[in-house]
Parts: sequence; C-alpha cells; structure tokens
Amino acid sequence: MGYRVIASPHINDLHLLFAGTEKVRADDINSAFHDDSIHAIFCAQGGCGTSQVLPFLDFSLIAKHPKIFVGYSDITALQTAMLSKAGLVTFYGPMVATEFGKQLTAYTANSLLTLLTETETTVEVKNPPGREILTLYPGTTQGQLAGGCLSIVAAGLGTDFEIDAKDKILFFEDIDEKPHRIDRYLTHLAMAGKFSEARGIIFGTFHRCEYYSSDTYYKFGVTVLDMIKERIAPFKIPAVFGLQFGHVVNKLTLPVGGHAVLDATNGRVFVEPAVA
Repeated sequence: MGYRVIASPHINDLHLLFAGTEKVRADDINSAFHDDSIHAIFCAQGGCGTSQVLPFLDFSLIAKHPKIFVGYSDITALQTAMLSKAGLVTFYGPMVATEFGKQLTAYTANSLLTLLTETETTVEVKNPPGREILTLYPGTTQGQLAGGCLSIVAAGLGTDFEIDAKDKILFFEDIDEKPHRIDRYLTHLAMAGKFSEARGIIFGTFHRCEYYSSDTYYKFGVTVLDMIKERIAPFKIPAVFGLQFGHVVNKLTLPVGGHAVLDATNGRVFVEPAVA
C-alpha cells in the first residue's frame, strides 16, 4: 500500500512476559508520538501488562502530537487513558501480529481503512451478513464512544486512568472469560456509577466465554447474554448485543472517543469521521 513500516526499538526485548520493562515500553510509545515522521502507530498485539506503562506516559506530549493509534484487547488500557488524559481519539481495530501477520480478512481491512480515511461522511458500521444485532433496550442516543475489552476497563476502576463514562456510549467485548466473571465486571462498573452516567451501551460478542460442559455452572444453563441483560436492565438506556468488533475474525474498527449514534431499536450504529 506504499506505507513505510518502522518497528519500535525494543519490540524484541524480553522482561518476564513483556517486551521490556514498563519504562522501556513507555519510552518507545512516547518517542513514537514525538517523532513527526511517524503518522500512525499500530500495536503488535495485546495480551497482558499494558496498564503497567500508564504512569510513565507523557500525556501532554501525546496531546501535542496526535496521530492514528490502533489496537484492541489489552490495549484498551492505553486507549482509555489516552482519551481521558490527552483527548486522543484512537481506534479499536486490528493489530500487527494477530491480524496483519495471520488472518487479516477483507472485511476487517475494509472497515479499518474506511475509518482511517473517511474525513467527511458519517459511516454506518455494519456486521457481516448473518450476524444479527439484538436490541436489549430500545431507543436512539448519541455521544462519544468509550470502552473496549470489558475485563481491562473493569480493572482500571479506582485508578487515575479509569474510564470516563459521562455522556458516553460505552462498548464492551471480551475473550476467554465466563458468564459469572462477565457478571462480576458489569456489577463492578454498575456500582462505580458508570452505567448511570452513560447514554447507551454496545456489547460485542464474547468469544469463548460460555460455560463448557465440564464447568461447575454449566448445569444452570446461564449464558453471557443472560448476565448482560440482568445487569443493565435497571438503567433503561439504549443497548444492543452482537456488534462484531474485538476478538472476532471479521472485526469492525471503532473510534474510541469518536462521536457515534446508536439506534438500538433497529440495531444500527453510525460513527462520524474521526480523522482530519
């Protein structure tokens, strides 16, 4: 496509489970934002340990040198902090090792390129054919998008980098959790007042999050969707389930901090241009 790719200096470092210490990783991020020859930053992959770098990031520098920043999963910690601390709109989308290096489908690529190149027209983000979006509570609302990987958002509560849900449309998905853990995260967010502040909620699919027959709670027949419905019912805000983003093969890209319209009654989501 004609783009020149530069790997961060310490991408191949190893410290415990991570690509270097938290300070080293943060320095690479700060340097990438400071370097005006770099126009976009794509994360290599998620996993764990991203939140460790947050105290070492220069959010003033990031705010002064805004650029495209793409990732998902554990990268949620960075995206949430960059929005609240630097006002930076980032993109919850495909990464280098997990998609570009393995299974970047045409659907995923088209969604990403549309979100990164459209500068004038509002875009409807649509699921692949056959993937239904369920209405959990009807209504239409609009606001900034905020969220990402549910477990990471919940883990940030009580820190200086927690999610700001005020007047936001929240979006959540996850992988390799179980219905009772999804319930725990949602309960934590509810008790922290995040759903009371929000204007709407978009739930993705929760990959490999249902009970297996070998699980203790399998016999109760409870699903992730059951838990979600139970937790959000008291708040009576527009909500949908099933948008394809995050830990799925064919994934939509969503702008974290971008403006969106949620038509929960008809299961439709529209996002405004998020790049200049």
